[in-house]
This record gives sequence, structure tokens and C-alpha cells, in this order.
Amino acid sequence: MSWQACYSAPPTEAHLVKGFLEQRGVPCLLRSEGPSMHRSAAFGPRVHVLVPDDWWPVARRMVERRRRARPKRVVPIRPRRRVG
Repeated sequence: MSWQACYSAPPTEAHLVKGFLEQRGVPCLLRSEGPSMHRSAAFGPRVHVLVPDDWWPVARRMVERRRRARPKRVVPIRPRRRVG
């Protein structure tokens, strides 16, 4: 069985995507890029989310839908003033 990258991101985001896919039954692995002298290394290490070839189209659709989903509006809560 061969594996393909369906997503690439910094470590924290890659772990979130892996968990998202696993909760939906998609088998996943993470592969980290090693140290590099390339310019992309300036933005931090990248981690690839790998899925089996058979699952790749399904995983890509799920990741794209998740990415396009608009986040709910977050309203900041202001702390109350202390009285006294």
C-alpha cells in the first residue's frame, strides 16, 4: 500500500487535520520534513498528512470542505469592572 500527502502544514495544524480525518474513519500518518536549508524552512517545519492511495480523493474533499467552511463569528467578551 502506498501513501500520498493530502495536506501539508505546520505541526499543530497537521495534527488537527489528522485528528479530523481519523474521526471520520480515514487512516492517516504524519511525516515531518527534516531540517532544510531551503527558503521554506524559514517559515518553520512542514508536516505532511499522508493517507492511503485509495483514500486520497475522499480525504482531499474532506480537507477542502473543512478549509472552505466559514468559522462562526467570535464575539470578544469584555471583563467586567470590579466594584469596590
